[in-house]
Amino acid sequence: MPKCPYCKKELYLEDFFDVQTRETKKGKIKTKIRGFRGEILERGWHSLKMWAFPSCDSILGFSEYRYASST
Repeated sequence: MPKCPYCKKELYLEDFFDVQTRETKKGKIKTKIRGFRGEILERGWHSLKMWAFPSCDSILGFSEYRYASST
């Protein structure tokens, strides 16, 4: 498992995203990733996601993405 470079605790997907798990009628487990838990910084047409580890509150990095316009 990947670990935080600062506090050495293991990183999980649930630390950064809201994860929804449900069971289907046939008994299969379905998992969906919903929303980003971190901070999002708006910069014009671009947005930045700040990836911070919740255990030690250290910033792991930033990622840039372009959101879809409503037009």
